[in-house]
Amino acid sequence: MIKRIIPVMLSAILLMTGCANTKSETKDTKELTKLTYSNLIDEKTQNEIRAILIENKIDKKQADYFIKLVQNYNDKSDINKLKTSKQGFTSIKTQQVPYDEVYLDEKWDPNKLNYMDFNCRLTAFSIFKNYIKSEDKFTGDSTRLVFDKDAINNNPISKFSKEDTDKFINLYSAVKVENTQDVNKHAQAIKKEWEKRKISFVDNKNISMINVFLHEPEDNEVFVGHAGLLLQTKDGLLFIEKYASALPFQVSKFKNKSELKKYLMDRLDNDTSGNGSSKPIIMENNELIK
Repeated sequence: MIKRIIPVMLSAILLMTGCANTKSETKDTKELTKLTYSNLIDEKTQNEIRAILIENKIDKKQADYFIKLVQNYNDKSDINKLKTSKQGFTSIKTQQVPYDEVYLDEKWDPNKLNYMDFNCRLTAFSIFKNYIKSEDKFTGDSTRLVFDKDAINNNPISKFSKEDTDKFINLYSAVKVENTQDVNKHAQAIKKEWEKRKISFVDNKNISMINVFLHEPEDNEVFVGHAGLLLQTKDGLLFIEKYASALPFQVSKFKNKSELKKYLMDRLDNDTSGNGSSKPIIMENNELIK
């Protein structure tokens, strides 16, 4: 299936496979910014993150499954060979990690594997699914999730039940919006549509889902181009994400939500087409991060 789909959808692959590419950084930006992150390549760090998830009331099965996803990706990608992936946490003077995408794309070439690895949306959902309520089934157009569905159905490590799949599609199918660049109006449209789809989030004061919606004005839609989980710890915030389908799992440290927003906007606010799209809409559960 994936071999037939890819040639006709190359123009949309970055968005739909989960997670747009990083925009280039200026010299001034590189000198002023810093990111502390881990790719979870060592057992000690994997166990630390697993323990934090369980401490914050993520089901042990989901925490274990997340670590299994990490280990499966790391083994297949040999990312320990990359200078960007070190044991524990490491700090860099840029906001985005300069991953060797050519090397990693070759490792995860779906034409060779006949399946794709989990992307950001699938990863965040797999951990957080018990905190998402979905009491309806989406019957509209879910074309943008074609690569997600392929991973759900064909990746050997996928454990999605039919209920999980229905919930995922209901949550992540694109949302129709007005032709406006007003982020607040888009956020209200998202909330209203989720209410219509009977989607809600169970409160957990220390962990929440982050969904970054990207505006497609030509279709009057917003769609989740990136997703992750935000955890509050005694030392600050942790953001857990799969950087992209073929790119590593990443856990980053931030002092506050303003730092997280700056990081996400640096990566995703990169539209230069002048086509009338709004800024990215960053939602924490069902609330806009301003």
